[in-house]
Amino acid sequence: MPFENLLDIEVKAFFFNAETDYLPYYKNFSFNLQKETKLKEVLKFIKEENPNFSYPEKDLLFRVNDLMVTGDEKVSDVVEQLGSELKISPALEYRSDNGLILNNHDFMHQYRSIFERHNANKEDLAYYLTLYPIHYASETFNYNREYIGDAVLLLAHKMIGDGSEYKDEILEAINDEFNGIRCCEYENNIFNGEDHNKKINELKAMLNLKEKASLSDKISALTLKKKNHDIEEPLEGQNVALYVGDKDSAEITKAFNDKAKEAKINLINFEMSMKKAGQSIIGSYKQLAEQKAGTVLLNALDTGADIFVCSKDSDVDFFQSVISSCERELGRDIELKIISMNRFHKLLEKTEA
Repeated sequence: MPFENLLDIEVKAFFFNAETDYLPYYKNFSFNLQKETKLKEVLKFIKEENPNFSYPEKDLLFRVNDLMVTGDEKVSDVVEQLGSELKISPALEYRSDNGLILNNHDFMHQYRSIFERHNANKEDLAYYLTLYPIHYASETFNYNREYIGDAVLLLAHKMIGDGSEYKDEILEAINDEFNGIRCCEYENNIFNGEDHNKKINELKAMLNLKEKASLSDKISALTLKKKNHDIEEPLEGQNVALYVGDKDSAEITKAFNDKAKEAKINLINFEMSMKKAGQSIIGSYKQLAEQKAGTVLLNALDTGADIFVCSKDSDVDFFQSVISSCERELGRDIELKIISMNRFHKLLEKTEA
């Protein structure tokens, strides 16, 4: 077998059995595989080494490094995008019954409770079934386990677009004050998946849901806002993290990392640097937006950051306006200096001088 057709990967695999285990845990595995090997074959190799590892024989769905996969993806494609260190976990960890096997009753429950009484047909059901990965990839489940799911919203969009006579009733059903579309800040968490932001935004427009905070909320935020002390000293010795809030910002991230390394700055890479933080739901679900923003900021802080650089100026304003509310919502102080990319480059000049 030619050496160039092989890949070395390191895998951390999720283990949990609700009948015997109190908490989940991970085990490490190393494999030397052909590039054409599919991810579902990796699961078989793990099980051969450890029979306690479990995954479903049908409707296979799981996460690799937080992106949803079905197992049909080639290992070479995954490694090219995510690197050779792969973390395999359930589609939703809290719904795991045994390893990667899910309690997935909620998927069809949502369909029946919303659409069967609004004349959903066989075509609608067939479309909904294709959305199984999208349902469990919904980012909002990390903050609200009762959320209806992105798949419900996409079927609602389809039925309304098809001219359903129940448009108003469907919109009312997905607009639950706490668990509906107000929770949704859509992120494409599918490996090489399609982006559905346009459809979600069209539904929000039908419901007149606002992205931006109201005037009263802005006044309240100004009252609570912590003074974000500007940084005058050089960046040398400071721990700096970059927030881009977008999975498609690889070039910005690389340029920032190269510049930081060149200036010998302590660069902090945190997991949520490309996650949305409530920017688009602050006007429709303020509390959830604050939870999301605070979680992102704390992820950077707990990873070791002192300075939080935002690639977009609008994100500087957003985080500075909600940071005090985030502290109250999450019950923790968030001692981060939040600055713009432009301010970062000016401080770099001082560092290099």
